[in-house]
Amino acid sequence: MYELVKTRRQQKAFENIWEFSCEKQGWRNDPYAEMGIRYNLLLPKKHLLRKRKVIGTIEFIPYDPTNPHSTVEGPTRWEFSKHEEIMAYQSQTWEIDKLCIHPKYQRQGYFPFFMHVFAEHAILHQPKYYLALIEKKLYRMLRISFGLRVEQKGEEFIGPDTVLIPIVFDINKIMEDEERISRVLGIERAFRHGKQQDKGLFHNLLNR
Repeated sequence: MYELVKTRRQQKAFENIWEFSCEKQGWRNDPYAEMGIRYNLLLPKKHLLRKRKVIGTIEFIPYDPTNPHSTVEGPTRWEFSKHEEIMAYQSQTWEIDKLCIHPKYQRQGYFPFFMHVFAEHAILHQPKYYLALIEKKLYRMLRISFGLRVEQKGEEFIGPDTVLIPIVFDINKIMEDEERISRVLGIERAFRHGKQQDKGLFHNLLNR
């Protein structure tokens, strides 16, 4: 379902998906952060002997508003540092970058698989907030999965190549909502195993 990027092979697979998506969508390709923690999203494995296929990527970066390579903060980005509630938890705040699914696998119900990645990162690193500049469709998907804890923090940001939404979400509060987390992860598992009645539940969650 996903893998932590540790090897050169995994990093190369990450780069292939992300850089293809950048070229396809006209996105800016930020540098790979030295302190970044990267995950590959994997296509569900239906055949044991088949190689796991990477279909998506996500990168978590410790938030530092003075970092010239920040993906969310700066004169051509946003000013999350103006928000006192964020700065009060700076050491527990992470940037989200390089969030994508390969165009071939979009609109097929794979986005909720990222919820397991968020859950693992949250358990291991105990963040308070995640920050991001993301496209509207990704913002909408995060709102569907995580609810009102995902908050738009300002007006749309007109970037060099696309329109982005500055968002912050209180992952600490989200992880405390055991019912929502259980529902999202449970429905994702049912979808992955191909249970038809549970696919209906998955559809209802996405369209409520």
